[in-house]
Order: sequence, then C-alpha cells, then structure tokens
Amino acid sequence: MTVEHPGYAGPLDETLGLLVTEASDREVVAELDVTDKLMQGYGIVHGGVYCSITETVCSIGAALTAGLDNQVVGVSNHTRFIRAVRGGRLLARARPVDRVGDHLTWQSTITDDKGRVVAEGTVNLLRLSPQG
Repeated sequence: MTVEHPGYAGPLDETLGLLVTEASDREVVAELDVTDKLMQGYGIVHGGVYCSITETVCSIGAALTAGLDNQVVGVSNHTRFIRAVRGGRLLARARPVDRVGDHLTWQSTITDDKGRVVAEGTVNLLRLSPQG
C-alpha cells in the first residue's frame, strides 16, 4: 500500500516542518529543514525533535502495513542521538523490522544534508482491535 499524496502527517509534524515525501508499507521518507525553533539551549537540534520524527515515520509505515482501516499506536520509542546538528536539512527513512500478530516494529535512520547518520530509532507499535 502506498500513500498517493504525501505531505504533513499531523499538526505536530506541520509545526516542526516535517514533510512526508514517500510512504508505503516498505519505506517511509520525510524531510525537515532545521530552524531556530527546533533548537535546545546549546544551539543544537532538540532530542525530542528526533523522537518525534522517528515516531511519525515509523507510525505511518506501521499504519500502512496494518491497513488504514485499523488504528496503530506506538507503545515504545527508543531513539538514539548520534551527532549534533546546528542547521541544514534532515532526511528520515523508516523501514519495517518485524510483525508478530498485532505487534509491529519499525526502525528509522535520520541523516543530515551530508548523509551522516545523526539519529536512529526503533518504535514498537500495536494494532488496536476494532471496537465491536
């Protein structure tokens, strides 16, 4: 399954400036321009930005895997910060790792505009049972 019209996934993503450019059940790609409003006190991108990017791209992929008629929610997000970023553009790619029943696992890699890995994350998600 592939999303036909990429864009902002939700209000937080729009606030951050995270633009989803590709989305399927095999890979989700998103881009973000680093701005001053994304910085923490030392002038580098706040770790919460990386966690949010990871949560978004992995959740979109899991939702496409489970089917858009289902709800998928994150139950854990483990994001590792590797390199400080002070400006430029970030690129996030997420891919599926595992699926066992209603449990899905996706991983993301976030790189800077020089192709260097700046953060990696794993999100475990749960497909909620339809209410009936």
